[in-house]
Amino acid sequence: MGAKNPRPTLLDVARHAGVSPSTVSRVLNNSATVRERVRERVRASAAILGYQAASHSSTLALKDAVALIIPDILNPYFTEIVRGVQDEAGAGNLLLLLDTAEDSQREHEFLRMLANQPICGVVVCGSRILTQDMVALCSHFNAPMVVINRTLRLPNVACLVTDLKNTTHRATHHLIDLNHSRIAYLTGPSKSEVSLARREGIETALSEAGLALRPEWCPVSFPDVDGGFQAMSALLALPSVNRPTAVIAYNDLMAFGVLHAVRSHHLRVPEDISVIGIDNISMAAHSNPPLTTISVPKHRMGRMAMQVLRRMLDGYPPPEEGYTLFECPLIVRESTAFAPGSNGRSAIEG
Repeated sequence: MGAKNPRPTLLDVARHAGVSPSTVSRVLNNSATVRERVRERVRASAAILGYQAASHSSTLALKDAVALIIPDILNPYFTEIVRGVQDEAGAGNLLLLLDTAEDSQREHEFLRMLANQPICGVVVCGSRILTQDMVALCSHFNAPMVVINRTLRLPNVACLVTDLKNTTHRATHHLIDLNHSRIAYLTGPSKSEVSLARREGIETALSEAGLALRPEWCPVSFPDVDGGFQAMSALLALPSVNRPTAVIAYNDLMAFGVLHAVRSHHLRVPEDISVIGIDNISMAAHSNPPLTTISVPKHRMGRMAMQVLRRMLDGYPPPEEGYTLFECPLIVRESTAFAPGSNGRSAIEG
C-alpha cells in the first residue's frame, strides 16, 4: 500500500492562497484585521486543501513574530515606540524585542540572524549602521521591513521618517530670534543619518543669519545623560568669551546632562545658557527648568510601523514615495530665553 498524502500545512495554504503564512494565521485565528477578499481566499484554500488547524493553533509561534530592533532600551524615546508597536500588534503577533545597546556590530549580527528566521516582519528603529551596509543587509530579507528614521530605496522596505532638517532649522531660528549667535550642537552618534541631517538644519539656519557652527561647539558623545554632561562640561571649560550661549542636544537625555553640567559650573539655565532637546519624552516637561524640545510622535510612529508592516504582509507595496514623513513641532518651555546681555529684546524688534 502506498504512503498516505502528507497532511496539508499552514504554509501549503499560504502558497495556495498567494499570501504570507502570518496572514493565514491571522485569518484562521481571527486575531487581526484582514481584507475580506483576502480572508475569503484563505478560507477557500484551506477548504480545498483540507487543512485542519491543530488544537494548539491559537498559540503564537515564530512565524507570527515581528522583530523590533532598537539601539537603547533604557531611552524612553524608544520605549514609547515599542509601546506603539505593541499596542497595534495586539494579540495577533509575537513581538521580539532586540536591544543593540548602541552597538552597530550587534545590530549587524541581529539582522544577519533574522534574515534566516521564519518571522513575518522586522521593524528597525534608530539604526546605527552605515547606509550602504544597511542596504546590503536588507537585500537578504524575504520578510517585509519597516525602518524608522532612515531613508532606504528598496522594494521590500518601508521608511517612517521625521522631518529632521526642518525641525532643527526651526529650533535654531528660535534661538536666533532670542539673540543667540553662539549656538552649539551636541551631536550624539555623529555619523548617523539622523545626526547629520539635524546638523544640516542647524547649519542652514545659522548661515541664513550670517552665522556659523564652529567645529569646537559640536562635541561628539554617547547619546545619554552622562554623554550630555561630559560634552557640555567640555564646552564650559572654554574661556567664557568663547563659550556658546545656547545648546541644541541630540536628544532629551543629553539635554538633561547639559542642565546638570551648567548647574555644576554655577551657571543658570536659561539666564546664562539656553538649552533645547529633541524627542519630548515625558520627563522633559518636569526637568528643572522644564525643557524646550522638539516633539516627536513616538507612539504614533510605533503604531504606524505595525500598520504599514501588516499592509505589506497583505500584499500592498510600501508607501508610494518609499517613506512616510512625520512633522515634529517645537515645544517652547522654560529652558530657553534671550541671550545674556540682550536686555530681553529681539534684534528683529529692535
